[in-house]
Amino acid sequence: MKLKTGTWILVADGAHALVLENEGTAVAPKLKTLRVYDQDNPPTHQQGRDQPPRTIQSADGRRSAQEAPDLHQIAEDRFIAGIVADLEADCARGDIIALVIAAPPVALGRMRPGIKGKLLQRVVAWIDKDFTGHPVPAITEAIVRALED
Repeated sequence: MKLKTGTWILVADGAHALVLENEGTAVAPKLKTLRVYDQDNPPTHQQGRDQPPRTIQSADGRRSAQEAPDLHQIAEDRFIAGIVADLEADCARGDIIALVIAAPPVALGRMRPGIKGKLLQRVVAWIDKDFTGHPVPAITEAIVRALED
């Protein structure tokens, strides 16, 4: 599969994301950055409670811990949901003709249920790799290689 002109590429993980567009050709792709997303995800004690809540049994006074929510995962889920919402709005305007999504498996698993309808129809490839720490030329090469496999 080739990376056609006008194809959008989402490179994301739970804290960073890039939305790119191929302004080159299928033979010589050239990715242009359309959007950059970054999330500040501070330590748990700065986000809220870092110890699990406790309950007290009214009958005998026994205490037990409840499972504490994973505040980092909640922040990552919101981050990914915001990116998907932006892409849905772009798709509704007709800006996206094809979309390649590259993200680590965990982020893909969080992303897939939120992608529906027209946006889902525009997805031409899912790549389960993390390219967020790479410069755009390296991302271009990696995406092209992944699409050829």
